[in-house]
Amino acid sequence: MALSSEDREKLEGLIYDAHFAASKYLESQKDIHRKLLEVSVNEALETLKQLKEEVQKDEMVGNYKIHLLVPFQLVELLNKRKKDEKSTQNS
Repeated sequence: MALSSEDREKLEGLIYDAHFAASKYLESQKDIHRKLLEVSVNEALETLKQLKEEVQKDEMVGNYKIHLLVPFQLVELLNKRKKDEKSTQNS
């Protein structure tokens, strides 16, 4: 069974929050916006994991992946940068 309308609204809201947080972080570069970005992306990913079977059968599955890609990639790049900075400092 595909997502219920309630689950769809929840997931779309979380993805929107992740997009908004990514935009705010890119504008400000503030730590608070980075943390908000990380939290919102993690919440969206956790929800996707919980609804895995339903999401796979949903007609909007491609849209969910595409719209979460940019915030997710931004978090990954920030984490990589942080890791690289730590390894450079330790050298």
